[in-house]
Amino acid sequence: MLLVACGSDADPPSGDQASASSSSTGVGGAGGGAATSASTTASTSASSVGSGGAGGDGGDGGAGGSGGAGGSGGEDLLAAAASIDGFRWEIPCDQDPGNRDECATSTRVDEKRTFGGSPDTVYQVTVRLRGVVEPETYRGGTPDGMHFRVGGTPDNATYNRYSFSVSDPPEVYYLNDNPTVGHDVFIIDHTKTIPIRGGATVSFLGDDPNRTMIANFKHLVVDGVPPAPEPFIGQFIQLDVQSVEAAQP
Repeated sequence: MLLVACGSDADPPSGDQASASSSSTGVGGAGGGAATSASTTASTSASSVGSGGAGGDGGDGGAGGSGGAGGSGGEDLLAAAASIDGFRWEIPCDQDPGNRDECATSTRVDEKRTFGGSPDTVYQVTVRLRGVVEPETYRGGTPDGMHFRVGGTPDNATYNRYSFSVSDPPEVYYLNDNPTVGHDVFIIDHTKTIPIRGGATVSFLGDDPNRTMIANFKHLVVDGVPPAPEPFIGQFIQLDVQSVEAAQP
């Protein structure tokens, strides 16, 4: 089996991304303002003792401080998520099934990535998950929009399950949750904000327990995600990081 993204089943992209970005820019501006004020004071003081040139140098130093304040202590927040950005679950058919609704697969996704950043910080990571998948039922946990579930366990022994889990704060997220199973495939498009502590392990799982999955017999294409404009022969999900914010430890 593979990755996911939504058409009519799509979770609407979160509007929090734009506000997160503008918030980060605001911090940078505040840093610059403080530095400019300091340089103005230095300039005034220097002027009173007749050293105007020294005052000008102080102003230049303040401008430099403005650039350094652009992100929480100068940290590149997006770089903390580089290890998971662009990750793909891919479960292809072993052979092209044509228009048949089943195919054999011998592929299993089971990978771990270490999240970057500081272990003293929990990051709020907004991700977008798009792909083509078959349904699976899960028990326990909490549904969070169409086809997305936080916590719980798989509840059918033959249909594909797709998930990723975080070691700290510990949680598992399922990506193809559905009330029922059946011979169907659909597009998923989830935009979710996930808390991840710096240095945590992020584990990705994509598994077909009986090695016979529902083929992409509808020839669904996820716009903007490879292999678009061609349909993927099998199932897949792609994770793209949209934004990263530093929260309190």
